[in-house]
Amino acid sequence: MLGKLWPVLIGVAVVMATLVALRPLLPIDETRYLSVAWEMWLSGDPVHLTKNGEMYTHKTPLLFVVINLVWLVTGVSEFAARLVGPVCAVGMVAGTAMLARRLWPAQDLGIRSALILCGFPVFLIYGSATMFDALLALGVLGGVAALWSIGQGRGGWIGFGLALAFGVYAKGPVILVHLMPILLTMPYWAPNPPRLAQIAKGFGGSLLIALALIALWLVPTLLTATPEFRTELLWTQSAARVAGGMAHDRPFWFLAALLPLLLFPWGWSIRLWRGFSGTWSDPAIKLCTIWAASTLILFSLISGKQAHYLLPAYPAMALLFAYASVRAKSGSLASVALLLLAAGAGAIGLGFIPATGDLALLAPYWSLTALAALCVVLAVLIWRLPRIPGHLLAGTGLALGIHGIIATTGLYAAYDGQSLANTLAPHEADGLAVSNAEYNAEINFLGRLTSPVALTPDLASLTAWAQAHPNGVFFGRVKENPLTARPQQVFRYMGDDWGLWPASAISRGSAPSD
Repeated sequence: MLGKLWPVLIGVAVVMATLVALRPLLPIDETRYLSVAWEMWLSGDPVHLTKNGEMYTHKTPLLFVVINLVWLVTGVSEFAARLVGPVCAVGMVAGTAMLARRLWPAQDLGIRSALILCGFPVFLIYGSATMFDALLALGVLGGVAALWSIGQGRGGWIGFGLALAFGVYAKGPVILVHLMPILLTMPYWAPNPPRLAQIAKGFGGSLLIALALIALWLVPTLLTATPEFRTELLWTQSAARVAGGMAHDRPFWFLAALLPLLLFPWGWSIRLWRGFSGTWSDPAIKLCTIWAASTLILFSLISGKQAHYLLPAYPAMALLFAYASVRAKSGSLASVALLLLAAGAGAIGLGFIPATGDLALLAPYWSLTALAALCVVLAVLIWRLPRIPGHLLAGTGLALGIHGIIATTGLYAAYDGQSLANTLAPHEADGLAVSNAEYNAEINFLGRLTSPVALTPDLASLTAWAQAHPNGVFFGRVKENPLTARPQQVFRYMGDDWGLWPASAISRGSAPSD
């Protein structure tokens, strides 16, 4: 199977590298994570993470360590760092194919499941991002494979413990949200389930293995941390995130409402869903259904939720659709969705819908007309080709088309902070300060800054900073800063005007007017 899989892996790697090349380093997630990796590079400390010089407890260190290992080979490179996420996503494709072979050894579903996974535009977009979810998904795939082995009576508790440890290093204890429902329902889906006492004993051993490995990082971190850091790491970024009141709080139905988008194009085939008829006695179908459904339900119950949190469940859907596609008749409504998208993009591109407000960023509008034409072609491919190649081309083509819009319109410049960073970097020695209420180190890596940006949220702190740094530069969103003076320069970034002011323009206790 590996010989047949290599062309698929090379193909998805090329697609994801192209997606990375077509978009800037996106704020605030990608810019923040590369800034944390950059500060790890500067400090040489893989244990104590910092963001803009302050302790950073929001994430565990594995992604940043891997980026630093890549930089040891390539030197500090934005593009090389941004390929870490896609490499993990390519690993997801390989892991899904190998898991398919273990779940259904009598059927050749490995390549089919890999192709289906590659055909999800959401998988391609988030998998190509510098984020933690593809890395976490590798741990989830390893954990599921271990549980399947255990459920067949062959053992695998050591592997499960290793998967738990890997998942915690990748993104924290959220790995338990993905794997515990599968473990707890083992008596229902497993072909040869162990007794409850054996499950409890085995899980206890796995947990000890995981904790021992996690302690290699956690113990020295906590021993050398402040009490505030310990509280943030152990409580705020885990239990408090579940309880609510943090970023990304959204209603229960948020992820369910996104399912038509998240499952495009495969989920738009009613006949493909009908392919599951009569399959619910299959143990592997039960496992994958629990895997996918529990991920959706549990993340819907958790207060903070984002679409990319579901990325580790995409292999489950690819496996399910691969199994169903063998039995399902052809036909799909995905072509209808593409034609609707073509109508909307074409209407803006040809001027039938005025491009006002944020739509003005889509200029020049010929690219929207080109996207409309592409969507029509993809809709025809779904209609004329067999399901797997038609939907695969539609999914990958749509992801590339969307990124073509980013690369050829005002969207690229609007979310590219490189010009702002290049302007600020030469002034670092004299001092840089920012007024934003929540600065997420958006320009620290882009400007290769070697010292933190001072945070000056009010006029008093800004005035004090200006007195201490008379040749420094102050910057921030124009609408959020305490100055009334016109900025010396203005950059459009993240949908806002960012201004630059020299410290010499700031007087004690007040700011000058025009």
